[in-house]
Amino acid sequence: MDYAIVWGDDAKENYRSITIYLLDEFGFAVADRFTDIISNKLRILEHSPFIGRRLTALPSVRKLPVESYNMIYYAVIGQQVCILNILDSRRGDQLN
Repeated sequence: MDYAIVWGDDAKENYRSITIYLLDEFGFAVADRFTDIISNKLRILEHSPFIGRRLTALPSVRKLPVESYNMIYYAVIGQQVCILNILDSRRGDQLN
């Protein structure tokens, strides 16, 4: 059974912000590639939500690398994968 993907407000805003940043700094091709990769990762999480590594400080939160610069932070609650945040290290985003 697939899990439903649910976006938190911070995740939505950071996704939008990262996409705009990539578009402005690197062009359409890089921003488009980022959105495709995020979509692919979310499809994977729908089927295999426990593949991300647990955070030591917050064991209910998992992180999944998107690319070398991006990380998805999420929690599995019931049959939902709650996307808590998407961070980009090029912009100084961090979550310990």
